[in-house]
Amino acid sequence: MPVATFVTTCSDLPNRLMGLLGDEFQFARYSSLDESAIVSTDHHLLILDVGLIKSADSALLGKIISSHDEQGIPVFLTWADEEADYRELAINTGCCDYLAPPFIPSVVNSKCKTHISLAQLKRDYSANNKSVSSTAVEYVEAKELLAVQDAAILCLATIARVRDHSTGNHILRTQHYVKALAEHLRKSPEYCDELDSETIDLFYKTSALHDIGKVGIPDSVLQKPGELTPEEYAVMKTHTELGFQAVHSARLLLERESSGRAAKFLEIAQQVTLSHHERWDGCGYPQGLKGEEIPLVARLMAVADVYDAMISRRPYKSAMDHNYVTSVISGGSGTHFDPTVVSAFLDLQDMFDRISFKLEDVFPSTADMTLHSIS
Repeated sequence: MPVATFVTTCSDLPNRLMGLLGDEFQFARYSSLDESAIVSTDHHLLILDVGLIKSADSALLGKIISSHDEQGIPVFLTWADEEADYRELAINTGCCDYLAPPFIPSVVNSKCKTHISLAQLKRDYSANNKSVSSTAVEYVEAKELLAVQDAAILCLATIARVRDHSTGNHILRTQHYVKALAEHLRKSPEYCDELDSETIDLFYKTSALHDIGKVGIPDSVLQKPGELTPEEYAVMKTHTELGFQAVHSARLLLERESSGRAAKFLEIAQQVTLSHHERWDGCGYPQGLKGEEIPLVARLMAVADVYDAMISRRPYKSAMDHNYVTSVISGGSGTHFDPTVVSAFLDLQDMFDRISFKLEDVFPSTADMTLHSIS
């Protein structure tokens, strides 16, 4: 059972987080930074309170964080004030992530478990590298996996710095929509060969990157609380190409290290970032692809993206009724959307509604974007 260690000056904050993490974690707690006690503690995750960060000796703080990094133990920054934003402080102090209020149970659990699992994977990879018994094939596969993870984490970490409070759990929800559609289409003879388990898993993971290009959109456009002008909309549309360029750059950087699953991951990531706003009738952007010219992952994302945009609240609009959104998507079959994908969506509309409910935003959202599963 993983151990989460809290170092905090706030008496209530650990209790709140411990209540969210529940029985799957053990907990240790300190009221001050004590190098010998903290470093010697057998824990899997260190959570630092922002109040303690501000008052701590910078040299000691840096030593503790770097020591944990060397041991493969994630360090998080957290705070209780919902009006505050210490994300930049978390990055500057060397923390690998943060837990920001309002604390959403699924997001808190997901972030903690994801970082602990990733740290364990890196430790395993390091151990395998040192083991003379590791085969050449195992080494190559581990190196590929680590390289792809690093590329994806870099992209997601960049997104986390964007101040787009309107997205909230959009990334999480669309991932599950895409996976549900792919699993359903897999039952069709037309897609059973293309949609094997590995491909569906890659669709799920790469769909998290579909809006990565928005990091390059100016705040004046990205956060505008009203309708965009034609000029602003033209700027917004460039996020598809910006996203493609980001992933393509990662692919070029890793081309000597990546092959097999790693190469397929980056290929699909390029497809979903570039083409998720293409339309079945050829009237989409940025390339005006038509019909099956559009990659399958992008056709799935088109339905997932539109459904979530309509079902969710934004600064400039209220959430729309599920039945109304369903009728809009149904009406877009053969024009906006792939008819086969729309048919799958209609079969799964109750599941879409359930996913939306389980991952509903706390608005305005400061929730981070990360991967997790619905139980």
